[in-house]
Amino acid sequence: MEIKFGEIIKAKREEKNYTLVHLSKVIGISAGYLSQLENGRKNNPKLEIVLKIIKELDIDINTFFGIEGACGNSNINMPSLLEVVTKDSNYEVLEDKETLEKICKIMEKTLECKYRIENKFLYELFLDDLYVQIDTILKKYMAFEIVSDKT
Repeated sequence: MEIKFGEIIKAKREEKNYTLVHLSKVIGISAGYLSQLENGRKNNPKLEIVLKIIKELDIDINTFFGIEGACGNSNINMPSLLEVVTKDSNYEVLEDKETLEKICKIMEKTLECKYRIENKFLYELFLDDLYVQIDTILKKYMAFEIVSDKT
């Protein structure tokens, strides 16, 4: 059985005894929108909102993105959130267990830095730098692919 990301949010919210109104205020969205996310009527939240929810509810990122248990476990489910935040062309790549685990580890490290870099300005600079570095690396490997396709 595949667990939807809204079900995870609702379960963790109730576990922490948060009302819809309280969590929505902390996250910066309306209670109605949060309710729609939890019930699966809305399934396209901005990544910023998802990250705020993960942080506030202390949700394990591996669980949230469908990797059950420790990294060595072979049980992987693709929750609807992962389908939403990935482009169709990337979905097939993300079905690979090892690739999915690497992406989750990268996201987990990025979120973990928020606790290490408490200064908001510095953390934003860190995220900007991370974005630029990822973009540069991506362009490099796309160029490699173009060159290898020609040979």
